[in-house]
Amino acid sequence: MLSKFLETVRQRITRPLQYYQDICVRCGACVDACHFYVASGNPAHIPAYRMMLVKKLLQRGGNGRNGKGILGWYRETGVVSERMVSELRQALWECTGCRRCSVFCPFDLDTALLVNMGRYALGQEGMGMEMVAEIGNAEVSKGEIIDALKEFYVDQIRELEGRIREEWGVPDLRIPVDEPARVLYVPVVGEHAIIPLAKIFHAVKESWSLSMFTATNHSFFVGDIEKAKQAAHWIVQEARRLGAQVIAYAECGHATRTLLNFWDHWFGDEIAGIQRVSVVQLVASYLQEGRIRVREGAFDVPMTYHDPCNLGRNAGIFEEPRMLIRAVATDFRELSPNRELNWCCGGGGGMIAEPDMFEVRMKAGQPKAEQIKRTGARWVVTTCENCKTQLADLSERYGLGVEVKGAVDLIADALVV
Repeated sequence: MLSKFLETVRQRITRPLQYYQDICVRCGACVDACHFYVASGNPAHIPAYRMMLVKKLLQRGGNGRNGKGILGWYRETGVVSERMVSELRQALWECTGCRRCSVFCPFDLDTALLVNMGRYALGQEGMGMEMVAEIGNAEVSKGEIIDALKEFYVDQIRELEGRIREEWGVPDLRIPVDEPARVLYVPVVGEHAIIPLAKIFHAVKESWSLSMFTATNHSFFVGDIEKAKQAAHWIVQEARRLGAQVIAYAECGHATRTLLNFWDHWFGDEIAGIQRVSVVQLVASYLQEGRIRVREGAFDVPMTYHDPCNLGRNAGIFEEPRMLIRAVATDFRELSPNRELNWCCGGGGGMIAEPDMFEVRMKAGQPKAEQIKRTGARWVVTTCENCKTQLADLSERYGLGVEVKGAVDLIADALVV
């Protein structure tokens, strides 16, 4: 039992992870930092317990013996039980990788690294998120058939372009696709991720092109780093072919984290000279430079901002979204706590794409729901696609009565042209 899991972990474990397992003293600082544990009280959700569980399994078979003798008793390395397997699945899949526990850890241990590796290893045992993995496979294979998809995709964009021109009253608005440009904008799935930026880029007179790929990278959720790199590499190749100087990712947390935190390691010199930004940062720069104008106080609605873990805590993008909100809001209320200490919404880590995880993420989102309720806000603004879905679901589940908005959407709706 778990033989493939253990074999995979031993092959992929890194030196930092080995250090983490040795350094963790189970002090308990991470316990109340985890939204899963706060909501469930389940020990399997405690980050230190997760670390200990994997360590026990590794020690059990590390020297060919079955954890016998006084050392085996001390390490609690007996036969792998069904209960241990169940706890392992909960520990590794019922985690969003938000890394809030790392902020509170006195040793800065990053259990998200363990979760990423452990998920891949569980997948080798057939204990993975199948839906998430399949979406990741589709993102990889899309690059292999992109030429066959191009004509249909361009036709869809032309239809969307015509609708925006008519509704916005701007007959010369364009949505360039596969054209040389300064900015390559990589959206998420859905026209809602294209329309606001088409308006903003038109107002700025930006040289831009819409990517034929999407920013999302579901292979990253299941710890399959080779496939995650391949899905991202299609975008690198597209940017180089079009001569892009800037790659701007849509409001998407995990995608932006890979873009900003992993691409240097993945692609090295291949992306030299290409600036990588969240579209939130790009639009904030337009506002700062006076390249766009908005109606100040356009929205007289009490609103708050949810810091997506991957944009905020994991990528340091805190002030740009607040700049966009304050430019158009009359009543902005901060959540408490916020920024690095903000509660995860409970929808990350691929859970949105896995139907079986709905109740799990609703439970995990309870601390966030309570946090929002205390503000009295009617709008919750955020800058991550998964967060938007989760926050809307939480509003319905916990009767919050809030609308969920994107920060870039507010700017697009308040543009002065």
